[in-house]
Amino acid sequence: MTDRTGGNCVVCHTLPGVPGPASDFGPTLQDAGKRYSAGQLRQWVVDARVIRTDTLMPPFGTTQGTLQSVRAAPILNEEQIRQVVAALQAFQ
Repeated sequence: MTDRTGGNCVVCHTLPGVPGPASDFGPTLQDAGKRYSAGQLRQWVVDARVIRTDTLMPPFGTTQGTLQSVRAAPILNEEQIRQVVAALQAFQ
């Protein structure tokens, strides 16, 4: 979640317990596990456009509907998405 080659959530979101500059571009992820179910968190990560069509959050689990024609695979694989969802669930 802090890796520049992966999701790098801290670019847009504040993550509880993660040192460094806090971003307020996107909502804080504090209490994400209370606000959303595992399925909802997964959808936010895979393709937030399904939940909110005007989102600026990139789709990390699909290339469908993106302009990144050179990308052969999604940014995150299924295991990485599972790990992100588990971490988000822990933010309570």
